[in-house]
Amino acid sequence: MPRLPPELEREIFELAFRSHRDAALWRTLCLVARRVQCWIDLIHYEMVTINDDLHADTFLALIEANTKPLHLFDAVKTLCLPYTVKETSACGILAVCTRVERLACWLNFKDSPELPVLLSRLPLRQLSLEIIHFCQIPLAPSTWLSDLTHLELVAWKNYDAAALYKLSHLPQLTHVALNFDRDGMGVEHIVAVLSSCPHLQIFVAIVQSDELYLDFELDDYRIVVQATADDVIKDWEASYLGLADMWSVAEATVEEQRQEAFDAIFPSSQ
Repeated sequence: MPRLPPELEREIFELAFRSHRDAALWRTLCLVARRVQCWIDLIHYEMVTINDDLHADTFLALIEANTKPLHLFDAVKTLCLPYTVKETSACGILAVCTRVERLACWLNFKDSPELPVLLSRLPLRQLSLEIIHFCQIPLAPSTWLSDLTHLELVAWKNYDAAALYKLSHLPQLTHVALNFDRDGMGVEHIVAVLSSCPHLQIFVAIVQSDELYLDFELDDYRIVVQATADDVIKDWEASYLGLADMWSVAEATVEEQRQEAFDAIFPSSQ
């Protein structure tokens, strides 16, 4: 049987996996040939979601077993570490996956000198993080400071709006989201974000689904109120999979609000 050129063969397998990305297909394709496994692994590990600490232990065991080439973990670009993962496990994973560009790290706050340092070394473009962990990330010159464009700050307890003025150290920040589903969050938190981010395009206020409003009003078309996603992990993964997520929905809403604001100032002559 004639053999396809390697470049074409690889493209076919990669396209097949990207079109139907699931664990069953990954396992099947990896059985075809060693070279195919190498190609598919690089795609499979582009997005990693650690659902709980048992999953974290499995992933760490894979790292320690040395059965995969170390450069494979450089392929991890989108990583989700929910609150069900221990901080020590999260640090172990972040120490190896050093090329992560999109990170959700929803660990409950616990004083850890290691985690903020590991976060500061990542080439982050999009980050969803607990607010106190965010405040502890060093501000020494690093890639994440200059490249981060999307930031969601999750709060497990009340915090002062003054903490948000740290956003002024992120010059490329265009999208910011805060959860307003707790007491103590007010207009001063939004003002702190707006005044700290000169290039801000989108501000998302996340509330409980049964109360889609804020207790105050700000006349700014960039502000969007959204309900908490039914499945926050799926919403985080959606962007990688080319699906609508919190940010894309907010962008569509802001565009509508921008047009309404424009029409109010310059009404149609019709």
